[in-house]
Amino acid sequence: MERTELRKGLAAPLLVSVLALGVFFRTPGSENVRAVQMLALLGCGMGLGVALAYIRVLVGMGSHK
Repeated sequence: MERTELRKGLAAPLLVSVLALGVFFRTPGSENVRAVQMLALLGCGMGLGVALAYIRVLVGMGSHK
């Protein structure tokens, strides 16, 4: 894969993670975590994990040149 393709692929997981975190903070009563909030946090974590994997691949591609 090219670096530009990887950079484009990085935007989607970051967007998912920001949206999921926004849903979590927008819901009232975040001190009592409900199932919907757990799903939002799970989506946020998954998005950040995929984004970190993309960043690791991008950094690895840069070190081989």
